[in-house]
Amino acid sequence: MEGRNVTAGAQLAGAGALAFSVLTFAGLTVANAPGGDYDAASVAKYVAHGHAVAVIVVTHLALLGVLGLIYALAYLRDAVGAIPGSRRAGSVIWGAGLAAAASFAIGWGVVGGQVIAHLEGGKAIVIPAPMTYLISQVGVVFIFGSGAILLGFALVVLMLSSRGLFPGWLRWLTLLAGVCGIAGLAFFTFFLLMLLLAVVGVWLLANGTRSTAPVASGA
Repeated sequence: MEGRNVTAGAQLAGAGALAFSVLTFAGLTVANAPGGDYDAASVAKYVAHGHAVAVIVVTHLALLGVLGLIYALAYLRDAVGAIPGSRRAGSVIWGAGLAAAASFAIGWGVVGGQVIAHLEGGKAIVIPAPMTYLISQVGVVFIFGSGAILLGFALVVLMLSSRGLFPGWLRWLTLLAGVCGIAGLAFFTFFLLMLLLAVVGVWLLANGTRSTAPVASGA
């Protein structure tokens, strides 16, 4: 029975990591929140009535992806913590990862909150485009910045403490994902992080039945 729980936990963790990667990428692509170089036309499109519904939908889906990330982190905390001498590393992974998940959630709250305010307030909400851009950029930095950076730190610790849990090639890939997360504000590195996390998720899905590390019963 315990072996089945380990298998199910690994596979659900893989599904969570994969869902987070896919839904975050899709959400950012559809929402297209203003960032980078200022463009008044992009700001106007972002808060346009016809675009608002799509942003609200992908915000909810992206937050669902954050829940997937939290489950994956909880599994990795238990899996790493079950390795002799790595209990503290598991706690660091969980703490940094949970802070990252909170940052992602706040970022999506800002991204979705602006369009909800314009949608509900209607024409009475008159905000200069540069101010909308500024608020949007804050939300984007929560996602590409603090969220990605904290998750990157968690992944670096995971690589250093996952001997016996992941094969060698996946540990190095995890390190690369961590570095990409820490450099998430470079924009393209963030999307590479999402891709690498998806690979980790697929590996957990495919290899849950061959888990090489014991997992605590609470996984």
